[in-house]
Amino acid sequence: MRMQHSVGTISLVGLFELLLIIYPFPGHSAVQTPAAAAAESCVNAKCHVTMGKDKVVHNPVKEGMCTTCHQAADDPQKKTKHPGNLVISLMQPAAELCAMCHEPKNKKKIVHAPIQGGDCTSCHNPHQSPNKGMLKDSMPKICFQCHPDSIVKHAVMHPPVAGGDCSGCHDNHQSDFPKRLVKEGNALCFQCHPDKEEGLKTKKVAHYPVKQSCIQCHNPHGSSSKGMLTAPVPELCSNCHPNEVMLRQRAATKHGPMADQKSCRICHDPHFSDQPRLLVTTQMALCLACHDKELETGKGKIMNMKALLEANKNAHGPLKSNDCVSCHNPHGSDYWRILVKYYPPDFYASFSEGKYALCFSCHDKAAFTERVTKTSTGFRDGEQNLHFVHVNKISKGRTCKACHEVHADSGQQAHVKQFVGFSGWAMPMNFTQGKNGGTCAPGCHGEKRYTR
Repeated sequence: MRMQHSVGTISLVGLFELLLIIYPFPGHSAVQTPAAAAAESCVNAKCHVTMGKDKVVHNPVKEGMCTTCHQAADDPQKKTKHPGNLVISLMQPAAELCAMCHEPKNKKKIVHAPIQGGDCTSCHNPHQSPNKGMLKDSMPKICFQCHPDSIVKHAVMHPPVAGGDCSGCHDNHQSDFPKRLVKEGNALCFQCHPDKEEGLKTKKVAHYPVKQSCIQCHNPHGSSSKGMLTAPVPELCSNCHPNEVMLRQRAATKHGPMADQKSCRICHDPHFSDQPRLLVTTQMALCLACHDKELETGKGKIMNMKALLEANKNAHGPLKSNDCVSCHNPHGSDYWRILVKYYPPDFYASFSEGKYALCFSCHDKAAFTERVTKTSTGFRDGEQNLHFVHVNKISKGRTCKACHEVHADSGQQAHVKQFVGFSGWAMPMNFTQGKNGGTCAPGCHGEKRYTR
């Protein structure tokens, strides 16, 4: 029998040997090995009869090696209920004891609070458990002992959270990354979303938040919005693009998708694209996806632009470059047909430079403001500027749309119309242009000739 008189303690192995000599179990001899004694005295005795029977059992318990972690000492106050008037205690403080077999879990930048406090048993049962890792409760219930369960109460749940797998993203013990994540930032998301990582590498244009952090737009646990977005679209987009959203709210003319408060994703990919402005396809293809039919609006009909362009290959300059937004604001505008600048919508208009701001973005305004010229325009009779004659009037000045096709035509020079629309009529223009002049004989006046 081994006794430690110097500190007033008896090792559990010695205790078990002593007890078995004095009180041997029926059918057993008084002399047994220490391991067998421990197994019989602790694990199989009536006080701990269920020990070692659970789904997951700590190895020392499984092997009957109680003295690996526990020691016994006399109780001088005689208050213990343990047989032999003994007090059972740990060999060392809990954290140090665990570290004897398990690698220390407090060496990285961010340590879980229980680990930091040396309290492994706040989460783990040191003997046995029905749960993986000998957790005291199933995950995520054990996490909710300290963390609010509101993170799992969302209409749209992140699959790991919905499955109760907190450890899929968080290290339970320690990490070098914020929130004890198993990987840093987007690298964690890419474990399950490799297509997003591939897109960032291969696409020409990437949305800034995607490059920085997915959680700028997504709640990693769950949300009330589709895609676990932190707010519904377009409200979410307005956090970084307030001007576009304000434009949608106040613009006199709103683009259909914005007016209907549809998702910005109709036109833009929120992650990455090969197109400018994160468009889901080329600008022209995107516009014609809706403008492939006649559209009815509260301010009149919008022509079938796809059919017009297919039938008329002589496109206006911006359309030759597949650039609709040179003239139109795709979100909204205070101008007719969501134009970026003022353009007279009617046949007649009194002249001012501001009324022709859109056209003057590309065309020299001198062609309309100079009464006499040899250089500003070819539409002149000698030095008489015929654009000035038609347009620059206090009243009933002919607007650009009176004579010119603004989108495309079948091949007329200077995009002059074949027919002039006036009060529901389609009057032939009868315009010809030669090397040094031309003729014009619309319904509004007889044939006139001009020579440069």
